[in-house]
Amino acid sequence: MLNMNTLAIIGASGFLGKHLVKEAIRTGNWRIRVLSRSSQKDAQIAPPESNVEIVIGDARDVKALRQLIEPGCTVVNLVYLPGAGVANNLAACEGLLMACKAANVRRLIHCSTASVVGRTADNLVTEDTPCRPVTEYGITKLKVEHAIAEGARGYIDTAIVRPTAVFGPGGAQLIKLIEDLTGGNRVRNYLRSCLFGRRRMNLVHVANVVAAILFLARREESLAGDTFIVSDDDHPSNNFADVERFLMRELNVPDYRAPRLPIPPGLLSLLLRCLGRDNINPRCNYDPGKLVVLGLQRPVGFEAGLVDYSRWYRSSNPDMKASSPA
Repeated sequence: MLNMNTLAIIGASGFLGKHLVKEAIRTGNWRIRVLSRSSQKDAQIAPPESNVEIVIGDARDVKALRQLIEPGCTVVNLVYLPGAGVANNLAACEGLLMACKAANVRRLIHCSTASVVGRTADNLVTEDTPCRPVTEYGITKLKVEHAIAEGARGYIDTAIVRPTAVFGPGGAQLIKLIEDLTGGNRVRNYLRSCLFGRRRMNLVHVANVVAAILFLARREESLAGDTFIVSDDDHPSNNFADVERFLMRELNVPDYRAPRLPIPPGLLSLLLRCLGRDNINPRCNYDPGKLVVLGLQRPVGFEAGLVDYSRWYRSSNPDMKASSPA
């Protein structure tokens, strides 16, 4: 009999993985197994009383993967090997597919990134938008997506999840902006604020990404290798100017004395192109509608997520001092 309630997570020690494990424990609907490279990280992944099962091993080790993955389980792959290159990431992908096929898993959910879309002139990106990444990260992620989709076809019910820029307690997204606002050069901050203006931030709260993954994991209908964008881009405040103002209020940073001078979006687009970025369209939004139509309920609103993040940052930095007005 297939084990419909076991969740096998690869990459559980990362930012998203820790939040996923925590929420899966909270719901109480899953028997959770995770892969960890070191027993010293076990306590960081889940408290001992949670009964999360830890399998020691590396994501590139097929033997360890086969120990982790059980017949009929749902596998969530969060792993990306930064700096390892395309070949090593594809090799890890191949090993994962071998282990999933050998165990006859119920489902494989692979977490990719919205960055695979790359450069597009479209102001609204959907799952059908052609992908044209230019960075090594985007190119590698897209090749892994293709390898997962091709390797799983006909064998494993699979879904590809593409989150936008994930933020939340414990995450690095927005940290540099906050550190600049609270301790950086005010003139430089002001000039950046003028340059970025209403550029879309494409942020998504980590709780909403976790909710999307568990929603797909629980879904009874076949996912049939489909792709799903996870974003909070349908909120109008998901742009640099509004996020900056919100963080400044939450962190008691005084606003700039001079009004922000709008700079044409074309200039910012040119700068982003020169910097070699994938997304160079300041107006670009990633449409979360596909999952919403299926019934996904995002647990954290965009502004509530910013409050959540600001409170976490303040509690983690009790000696934080706001910069002086300029």
